[in-house]
Amino acid sequence: MDTDEKTVKDTSLKASKEKETNVVKYGEAELKKDFMVGLSRVPMADIRPPQILLIQKSSDMDDFSDSKGEKPKIGQYFHTGRMQIMDSFECFILFAAKSKYISKIKPEEGEKFQYKAVGVMADDLSTFGFIFRSSALYALSSLFTAAISQRRPMFSLKVLFETKELSNDKGSWFIPVVRLTDDEPDYAKLQVLSGLAKRYDVQAEEIMPDEPEAEQTVDAEDIPF
Repeated sequence: MDTDEKTVKDTSLKASKEKETNVVKYGEAELKKDFMVGLSRVPMADIRPPQILLIQKSSDMDDFSDSKGEKPKIGQYFHTGRMQIMDSFECFILFAAKSKYISKIKPEEGEKFQYKAVGVMADDLSTFGFIFRSSALYALSSLFTAAISQRRPMFSLKVLFETKELSNDKGSWFIPVVRLTDDEPDYAKLQVLSGLAKRYDVQAEEIMPDEPEAEQTVDAEDIPF
């Protein structure tokens, strides 16, 4: 094959790939618009949001992988709906409630406190659940304080989830760190967030599962070694 023929073939192949990519992107956008088709009569309480998990130990890593087959590392977040590994992420918290649970690792210790939260990702407002336990129990405290002090609902305050490593003589573990970033200025987005928050404020206890798919956070005494 001479140079001119190769150039023509490469150009044709590139154009074909671009066409396929454009079709896929167009199709995905249309699908997102219709994502509730067929679900309009399903109660929201029957549709549980995916969870975002903070990976704590190697056994958790084996349970999850992203769309490319990559495994999350200890200290990274994993979104069970998007099948996505994240070091950090921005979101809005719609709802939070304090409740009790019994540890699977040490049930003999009886009931402990936890916070269940429902949030939406900042980029597309898709819903997720998160559970705060043990040394991360009060990770949302700064958000609570800001909402009360500023007399603004939580959903109007964008937050950044990062992680922090803690350690003692028994080992190390990670906790989520929640930092306030911006007040959301977009009125249209605030209207959407308000509608979601009001809906989950009534139904979140039914929607959030009783037990997470993996322990969200652990104290050093809960680490199995």
